[in-house]
Amino acid sequence: MVTKVSTYSFLWTVAMVAMVATVVCCASSPTSSSGPLPEPVCGQISQMLDSCFRNSSPSIAVELLYSVKIPDTVEEIGERCLLFNRGMECVQHYLNVCVDQKERKIIENEVYGAKRLYEFLCRDRSFQKEFLRHKACFALVHHEWDVCSNNFVGILKEEMAKATKQSMNVQYMHFCCARYGYENCVYTSARYKCRQESAIFLRTVAKLLSTDKHFLNCDKIEDEICSTGTRQHEAWGTTTLVIMSVALVLTLGPILGDGGGGGGGRYTISGIQ
Repeated sequence: MVTKVSTYSFLWTVAMVAMVATVVCCASSPTSSSGPLPEPVCGQISQMLDSCFRNSSPSIAVELLYSVKIPDTVEEIGERCLLFNRGMECVQHYLNVCVDQKERKIIENEVYGAKRLYEFLCRDRSFQKEFLRHKACFALVHHEWDVCSNNFVGILKEEMAKATKQSMNVQYMHFCCARYGYENCVYTSARYKCRQESAIFLRTVAKLLSTDKHFLNCDKIEDEICSTGTRQHEAWGTTTLVIMSVALVLTLGPILGDGGGGGGGRYTISGIQ
């Protein structure tokens, strides 16, 4: 049986690869591909990926999975949505066969944010327009985005390993502060390379993508604990400053402040801002 961490890492990879390279579909959003799913070999979820896409119909170029090119056309955007949908089909099939119900529920909760993000990316016209408006910023920070994501996932793995050594309250705080650091990592990176309104949008996406269904109430902790210089947050802050010059801060882009200057109000997703 696959471990929770390895499965989560795989799901995160599917979501992040598709996200960095793009996203958003239009009126003719492609639906999940209907090709046959390969039979999973438990413990080998990564090996399932290529087979999953090769067996899809219509076929999806496996190269897309590793592409970091931001889509410029509706067709390219549609391909990314198709990629994500197919990936989720494949992963769900693996979970159904290889993971017990309790563990499966935990994993599904963990990818709640990624799935929710793609609901907007592939179906919401307003969100699509915002993405296309800020797509240049995604391209500028995608290297930093990778670093921020890797750091964030690394912290999550460490915290999972400590599950039996610390109270749930402490672990909850660490998860929330790790997410807070991830958002600021992305935001700071975007602010150095893009307009502030673009950094705000990237932060919104980062926050949505990193939301675990179990951690929907992190905002209060982030405001009262993480932002006041706790040990966890200081570690992230130091890392961000040191690696920023080398392109550390990755991902999607948070902003600090009211988003001043730029035209239009802050784009929000169901209260996430």
